[in-house]
Amino acid sequence: MRAFFFWEAAAGGLSLHDRCNPYGPLLARDLARLDIQLELGDYAFGKDWLKEARDDYSVLHLNWLHWFYRDDTLEKSVSRLNQFADNLHYARELGYRVVWTLHNRYPHERPFPELDHLARLIVGHLADAMIAHCNYGARLARRLFYRTGHLHVIPHGHYIDIFPNEISKDEARRRLQLPADAFVYLFFGNARVYKGIEKLIRAYRECASADTRLAIMTRRAFDGSHADQVIALAEEDERIHVFTHTFFPNEDFQVYLNAADAAVLPFSQVLTSGSAIAALSFGKPVIVPALGCLPELVDESMGILYDPKDSRALSNALLDIRRRDLDMAGRAAFERARSLDWRGIAKRVAEVYRA
Repeated sequence: MRAFFFWEAAAGGLSLHDRCNPYGPLLARDLARLDIQLELGDYAFGKDWLKEARDDYSVLHLNWLHWFYRDDTLEKSVSRLNQFADNLHYARELGYRVVWTLHNRYPHERPFPELDHLARLIVGHLADAMIAHCNYGARLARRLFYRTGHLHVIPHGHYIDIFPNEISKDEARRRLQLPADAFVYLFFGNARVYKGIEKLIRAYRECASADTRLAIMTRRAFDGSHADQVIALAEEDERIHVFTHTFFPNEDFQVYLNAADAAVLPFSQVLTSGSAIAALSFGKPVIVPALGCLPELVDESMGILYDPKDSRALSNALLDIRRRDLDMAGRAAFERARSLDWRGIAKRVAEVYRA
């Protein structure tokens, strides 16, 4: 079986060597073991393209919907959404099986929020099957997008075998010029408003002692101006170290994660978090808000779930994690990651494709 997988628009491929979120390549790798070949779909999504490919491809797997319709004006975006909806109907007429994975409730940046909701209503109605990564996500699909049948809960897989993990804690800290005896908190992820980096900096400065450090590993690719604001705020405290790059190679993650005692991911909104799964894959205790899928991913044995509505909760969590048995929490974190096995996930996705 061959399927089109609509992943990151500029990824250029679905191999582990491509500069993209490795979720897509990891799923493609294990589906290939089940004789299902994934190839990147074309976001132009034209009728001629759909018709020409139909003899060789039987599944259209949609992920990030906004790339099908978002443009620089509302008028252009409406036109593209109408065209996408029409072509999706046509794809169904041609006999494609349409699958949609709900990675987030809505896009993180929303210039035209009504269109974001409408697009999800359309796809939620037309898709043959829908995948959510947790029970909370499935409930959202039912409540917001009126999806009732053929709704499958299949988790997001781990990153244990994608990131090298050979460097020691001491060597990692030496490379990052972090004190060997400090307690190091780590944030890693794109510099985007919903990630809560500024909130973390403020909470850290409120409560953290002199023997701690906050390391921030962040990309400037999405919002350079926001990244500049983060850097300016961090520069006010010499205990905060910011490391930026347009794209961090996979082999770099071990340096930052192995240098850390705990990962802190203070999202203001989230459904599925690949960052949290990456931290667990390195056996790192995590501090995360009780939002989206996170309460189904993380429990008290492997970190701290804090109440995002409590203004003091993040600061309290930064203090509380230091009183935990970090070795035990790290082992629990790694075991949780190991349970998110790609082979089992691919088998379940294959069943959705072949139904």
